[in-house]
Amino acid sequence: MRVRSTLITASLVALRQVGVEERYFGALPQERHDELRSLVAGSWVPLELATLHYSACDRLGLTSAELTRIGEDVSHRTQKSFVATLAKASIAAGVSPWILFSNARRIWERVFDGGDIASYKIGPKESYVEVAGCSLLALPYFRAAFRAYFRAVVALLSQVAYTTEVVAYGTESGAVFRFSWA
Repeated sequence: MRVRSTLITASLVALRQVGVEERYFGALPQERHDELRSLVAGSWVPLELATLHYSACDRLGLTSAELTRIGEDVSHRTQKSFVATLAKASIAAGVSPWILFSNARRIWERVFDGGDIASYKIGPKESYVEVAGCSLLALPYFRAAFRAYFRAVVALLSQVAYTTEVVAYGTESGAVFRFSWA
């Protein structure tokens, strides 16, 4: 599995904005600082580097509110062109968040090379999203930020969006999230 460097660079910007960048670099091995500071957006990075990044984030012990803010900020930074274009076209056509769920794999593949995602309609304004084969989900930081990331995408096409994790279906490398919106 590989991860778009854009996801990590956006995460670093968000960490800086919430004032924990210094603590973050303190949680990383010194010899990896330059590598993470010099990432160029748009390239693929190995899973090992992404795991190192998110493990350091995990050690920061951020609050739920901080995780949500970071996840939403990263979502807006990484998906702004693709999802914003999709959202504008959809709003103009009167389309709901279902357009995003039908494009979940396309959104996923813009950020991850490996693993998989699927969505299932469970109600008129409710969906399950299942993620499989993503070892980053073993990290509580990544899991919480990912949930906020996807909720922010859904919120582009709704007045309000909610998400919860369906813990009973989760695994170390998989998760199921329930989305609803109004």
